[in-house]
Amino acid sequence: MEKTKLLDLLATQDKPYTVEEWMNKLNLQSSQEIEDFMRVIRECENEYEITYTKKNKLVLVDQSEFVRGTLSINPKGFGFVDHPKGSLYIANHQFNGAMHDDEVLVKPKVYADLSAEGVIIKVVKHNTKQLVGTWKKNRIQVNDIRIYHKIELVESDMSHCVFGSQLLLDIVSYGDTLKVKLNKVLGHVNDPGMDILTLLHNHQIPMTFSDKLMEEVDQLPTKVILDPSEKRVDYRDRQVITIDGEDAKDFDDAISIKKLDDGFQLDVHIADVSYYVREHTELDKEARRRGTSVYVIDRVVPMLPHAISNGLCSLVEGEDRLTLTCSMKINQMGEIETYDIHPSIIRSSKRMTYTNVNRMIKKDKSALNRFEELIQMVEDMHLCAKTIRQRRRNDGSIDFVSFESKFTLNSRGEITKIEGRVQGEAEMIIEDFMICANQAVAAHLRWLEIPALYRVHEAPDKKRFAEFSRIALFWGVKVKHEHLTPKVIQKLISRFEGKDEFLIVNDLLLRSMSKAKYDKECSGHFGLALEDYCHFTSPIRRYPDLIVHRMLRKHVFTQHHNELVNDELLVEQLGFECSNSEQRAVESERDVESMKKAEYMMNHIGERFDGIISSVNKFGFFVRLPNTVEGLVHVSNLPGYFEFDADRYTLVKRGSNIKYKLGQKVRVKLKSADKIKQTIDFVVD
Repeated sequence: MEKTKLLDLLATQDKPYTVEEWMNKLNLQSSQEIEDFMRVIRECENEYEITYTKKNKLVLVDQSEFVRGTLSINPKGFGFVDHPKGSLYIANHQFNGAMHDDEVLVKPKVYADLSAEGVIIKVVKHNTKQLVGTWKKNRIQVNDIRIYHKIELVESDMSHCVFGSQLLLDIVSYGDTLKVKLNKVLGHVNDPGMDILTLLHNHQIPMTFSDKLMEEVDQLPTKVILDPSEKRVDYRDRQVITIDGEDAKDFDDAISIKKLDDGFQLDVHIADVSYYVREHTELDKEARRRGTSVYVIDRVVPMLPHAISNGLCSLVEGEDRLTLTCSMKINQMGEIETYDIHPSIIRSSKRMTYTNVNRMIKKDKSALNRFEELIQMVEDMHLCAKTIRQRRRNDGSIDFVSFESKFTLNSRGEITKIEGRVQGEAEMIIEDFMICANQAVAAHLRWLEIPALYRVHEAPDKKRFAEFSRIALFWGVKVKHEHLTPKVIQKLISRFEGKDEFLIVNDLLLRSMSKAKYDKECSGHFGLALEDYCHFTSPIRRYPDLIVHRMLRKHVFTQHHNELVNDELLVEQLGFECSNSEQRAVESERDVESMKKAEYMMNHIGERFDGIISSVNKFGFFVRLPNTVEGLVHVSNLPGYFEFDADRYTLVKRGSNIKYKLGQKVRVKLKSADKIKQTIDFVVD
């Protein structure tokens, strides 16, 4: 019997049966038939696809009381297991040997207040293969504080290690004690950049490319060579530009635009990475494993080698480049009236930056004189983007404010300044154009019923949004969430614009939103108020975009429909993989930022700052500074006894009128900061 047949039988059974009952139902009589049946059962058990009930009856894991998901351990010791239907809290004494990022089988328990906890029953798959540790007098201290296991070093020569050496360790065997052996010495703890490198390793971010992969890269051409059998639209005589940040190295999108009597002709050109990164190659396998490029403060860990990401596929000024173009007619209402998606070739006429385009929009004379040939183009871009943006707002697209950090470093890699990153008009123009292209491509793929990865954003979780509604009442705003739509949330944000608590409300709303993910089903993007959406515009740095390009090439441009069934199965699996890869990258970027912010604040102990209370809990409140740094005022550092008013999100001092509430301005003094623990502690000044 094949495994798929057994799983199908279990999925369609009217009730569960024991192994012996299944043997009778299937009329298995020969020893060979029974042996084959038991082999398939063991195989399914080992892959945790089936399990047993209390009465020893076979059931699918998905149909049992157990859930399967990935364990995320908080540095404070507890954990959560995310699974398709939600998230389970896991106390540290319920880990049962599981590690951070392990795929696990969990027995859940839901309480009357709908809170859910779980106990880990089995580890399905260990996803952590390597650790980074510090050599300390004949012992290893693992750098990742989420790893609580004992460490035993085996088969390793440590004679060349010194106190503080940073070690990359391969895990040989798992259990309460992890057996590890030395892979290589990364450097010393005091080496510049070693802290970031260690964190990236902790998050299992691959740092190098294999020799076998680089051999493939060496076989690629260094210049664009047109294939005469391919039909590409030639845009090399058009005014085409790229617009990116000053420090950008890879340029995967370019635009050209023409004003019409009744709107605009907008062409979005995206690097044709799928032409070079072919299916089943080492390049493709590694890109899939990484899923995305990772951007941290002073470096990029690319999804693809630099020869591709910064070279052959980067839309650099003055060089021919192969692209896929989404050519759109944008009418005067900002709507995509018509579109066409096709292979193309471009030659970027100018590498522009957000700063210079913003200066041109603000009519800066030096910028206008410097880029005189682009004045009309920038004006057309600005006008087109404004019509698109107004249409999106009318449709209910939510204008969340991104509260990102900008770091300034000196020549030694030390952070000298942290400030909020401001999004200018040029940044919004490119975002508007890219959203249009992503929308058009998604609609095209859905209409043709082509297998693809869509970018899906579901409506907010009702429980979390109900919690936000209670907070909004605190500010005198009543939220009706029975018929929750993007327009409702957009109007809500607008009510707080210009107020001190605006950024706090913005953040709280963001936290109430569902997490965006990749999926084979085109089920809409709530935040953008779009029925159709995918990621098409960044194939150099995101694997889902590369897959969308590949599906267009296979099933639209060349029509290889014989692979449709396989590709449908592929994109279903890739949705889960790419969502996980994205989350891993987000967590690593967040951890690096938290660490470097704490390190920066270590030089400001005792200094005073003005901030705003961004969240309140029974153990204290967090204060956000204008430079995006956030720290905790612990309740133990407040004079007197404070009680937490959960309904008003306020800490109130017993026997007085002193209180600390969400959105309140407060002056604090920095008490301490810990780079390793990524903590910043304030006291009220």
